[in-house]
Amino acid sequence: MPVYIKSSFLLILLTFSTISFAQIRPSIQAKDSTKYIHIIFADHAATNEKYPGKQLLSGNVQIEHNGGLLFCDKALVDKQENTAIAIGNVRLEQGDTIHMQAGYIKYNGNTSFAEAFNHVVLSDPKMSLQTDTLYYNRKIQEAYYTSGGKIQDSISTLNSKIGKYLLNEKKFVFIDNVHVENPDYKIDSYQLNYFTDSGISNFFGPTKIYNDNSYIYAEKGHYDAQQKISWFVKNAFIKHKNNRLKADSLYYDQNIEYATGTKNVVVFDSINHTWIYADYAQRWANQDSVRVSKRPLVISIKEKDTLYMRAQQFITAGKQEARKLWAFHKVKFFSKDFSGRADSLYRDEAQRIMKLEKTPVIWSNDSQITGNKILIKNDTLQKLDSLIIPKNVFIIQRDSSGGFNQIKGKKLLGKFVDQNLKTIDLYGNTEVIYYLHEDKDALMGIEKNKSSHIYIEFEKGEISTIRFYEKPDGTIYPPEKISEKDKKFKNFKWYGEQIIEKKEDVIGDKKITFSSETLQKPTSVINQDD
Repeated sequence: MPVYIKSSFLLILLTFSTISFAQIRPSIQAKDSTKYIHIIFADHAATNEKYPGKQLLSGNVQIEHNGGLLFCDKALVDKQENTAIAIGNVRLEQGDTIHMQAGYIKYNGNTSFAEAFNHVVLSDPKMSLQTDTLYYNRKIQEAYYTSGGKIQDSISTLNSKIGKYLLNEKKFVFIDNVHVENPDYKIDSYQLNYFTDSGISNFFGPTKIYNDNSYIYAEKGHYDAQQKISWFVKNAFIKHKNNRLKADSLYYDQNIEYATGTKNVVVFDSINHTWIYADYAQRWANQDSVRVSKRPLVISIKEKDTLYMRAQQFITAGKQEARKLWAFHKVKFFSKDFSGRADSLYRDEAQRIMKLEKTPVIWSNDSQITGNKILIKNDTLQKLDSLIIPKNVFIIQRDSSGGFNQIKGKKLLGKFVDQNLKTIDLYGNTEVIYYLHEDKDALMGIEKNKSSHIYIEFEKGEISTIRFYEKPDGTIYPPEKISEKDKKFKNFKWYGEQIIEKKEDVIGDKKITFSSETLQKPTSVINQDD
């Protein structure tokens, strides 16, 4: 292909006094001319003994190869080796979409491979890549760098030590010290695959996604920047203000601050010192609410005590200082000083009250207490304060003789002292069956009594004092003079086989940890196929 030269032969001769000039021969036409580099234009062309077999071009140089155009100030073209070296204001253009700028480019026409140096910029309509050294394989349409690079699209800026761009797929692969800056979030990762058309990122290895409101950690995941939807696995957790959600698999919708966790879920509330373990959880951050199911366990740590709770489902909602908790179906719980069961449970942190409904039963001071509903209140220090049963009170305590002390009434008000149930006031048609002992072993008789008000004191978990008010009506029977039927009130029901005596009765086989920091160390070598 001919070369067009603006300067006259004399001017070239004067300018290149030490250079022997020869007319540039047109390139030999091969069967496939697309394999060879073609010189399109230059202001000056010459040969130099320092560069035998090569052509020196300068001034508005244009070189073509297989549909790509190379522009520069100076070039050294080797027709035999089918290579070109371009220097100064270098541009490599491929169609209307791919543009590369550099201070210096080495190009091999046999392999269609370009090595670009010094302030390299590769751009297409949706992004620009900046680096000091870039390698570009036009055959397979891949460009990569190994000494640090920066990518800018319409939304995000990304930096990494190593990067590869697959032009046909519009896909970047970033490795080592990957950092993304976005108006809505930042990402730090070991490896990040990014699709420029869709804004989707897949990451591998220890990765953090964070902004002023939330912090996400995972070792494998998927993030859609356009939809603002994420999926995370391997040591994944989300921290939002004062609570954290950790799970084997996490889904997160940033638009509505909604997240779900599946398998080995842990939710931590740092304000109320509560851990929730489950196999499925949903969290609505904007509503400050969490719902957990599939074998959930709640552990709440208060001053000098810990409450363990199980149910089929838990829901928490409300601001941290006024958190509410609901538990539904087959509820059971244990603390150092009392335990219980119910079909539903409600707890209000602001009111410092816990309410049990639908066949509730609690055990305290070796006593079984039931009613239509049971309310347990704490004081300002979150210590047990009082016990309230508004209707159908029934208290049973096993006696050392094998019988049962029993107390019935309409309404109960109890008081805790040092976390132990110390006193009870029982009102309305109260009835008592009480086993009287002369000493620990000898049974003197069995007392049956009625009154409108009974006061009871406990000492070391056992009834120590009973006082009857307002016309008590009672009889003491010798043990042998009272029938088995009269030893129990109507509706007597002892739940001895269901007593929760230790925390393990609630925890079961659930594995628990109490780390308030859920940031995890990497668990494995990076593997995209995991």
